[in-house]
Amino acid sequence: MAHNNSQAEQLGARISESIRRYSEKLQAGETPEEEILRISSACRELDVLVTPPESWTNQIAMAYNSTVSMCLLLDLNIFQLLSEKDEPTALDTLVERSGSSRSLLRCALKECVARCILDEPSPEVYKLNSRSACLLNENGAAWIHYLCDVGLFTGAHLSRYITENDGQIPSHRHQTAFQMAYQTDKQFYPFFRSCDRKRAERFDKAMQWSSRGSAATPVENIFDFSQLKSDAVVVDVGGGSGHHAIRIARQNPHLSFIVQDLGVAPPLDEDSETPRRVQWQQHDFYNEQPVKGADLYFLGCILMDNTLGDCCKILGHLANAMTPKKSILLIDDALDSGEDYNSLAGALNMHLLACFGTLSRTMEEWEKLFSEISCGLSIVNRWTVNPGRVTFAVKRTS
Repeated sequence: MAHNNSQAEQLGARISESIRRYSEKLQAGETPEEEILRISSACRELDVLVTPPESWTNQIAMAYNSTVSMCLLLDLNIFQLLSEKDEPTALDTLVERSGSSRSLLRCALKECVARCILDEPSPEVYKLNSRSACLLNENGAAWIHYLCDVGLFTGAHLSRYITENDGQIPSHRHQTAFQMAYQTDKQFYPFFRSCDRKRAERFDKAMQWSSRGSAATPVENIFDFSQLKSDAVVVDVGGGSGHHAIRIARQNPHLSFIVQDLGVAPPLDEDSETPRRVQWQQHDFYNEQPVKGADLYFLGCILMDNTLGDCCKILGHLANAMTPKKSILLIDDALDSGEDYNSLAGALNMHLLACFGTLSRTMEEWEKLFSEISCGLSIVNRWTVNPGRVTFAVKRTS
């Protein structure tokens, strides 16, 4: 116990010092990113230290209940109801407005309060806070639904997946935990597009939220698109609804974009400039690339969803379409950074394994992948701006 007391005091001192530096940076108008990480890490260590081992293990194993509770409140429109008034709202009012069971609603609300998603300023009276307010965003709500509906359901089949593969992850296309969960031969994206349009639409919205939150630095702040010549053509391969292309096009009026995906072009807002410079093209990136010699090809979080064999196929088609020493292949993807573990990146890794049967690649694995493309791909620049993320600028050498 004395040993624990000593550790607790040391952690407390670390937290106090980090808070002091955090405050100093805020007052100086700086972003205290390092201090935030240190405070969070030390507080987590302190929580582990003072919590009995059995209780801590149970908390971690039952953490899925928080996701489920948030999803239930979204389905019952509770966050929206709480946003209608500035003052806190009583449980009985929420029951009457939502038409839900009182005991059910109370259970979900209490879980969200315990996880600091909602505030309870007085018994059975609830209020939004900065964390729950972000779920009023349609895309934010879609992200939570996706994590619950697809993430938890698919993750529950990982144990069977690993057992059936004898503890290995095949490098070729194979049956994933996702396919086991949904009892389908179709892969992740084809399944949603052909079998479940509602989930597909929710997934598109979730990805817009995820790209804004997990990739804190937009790709255009990493790679300077303004350096591309006037009338340069940018091909967004597997670009989905085109949210990257549309955003970058608005910032770079000298560029034209082609968004390639399997689906049809989504409806656009009434923007007089963007639609004229952003075109849609149906294309399966496992097949030959139809646009030859583009100035830039963009792969945003595409290779992380594919096995080694499929990655070689995708890159091979792009390399064949590229003009040597001119065309740039810009890849923004996941990175296994080894010792620099990040909890969000780690969670993403498990999700990739469940849905696609693949894991984030180390820098060495990325370099090996590029070296295996017959046309010859060479990294001309690389950036590791955010934890668990890497951006490559690649050119064809021959």
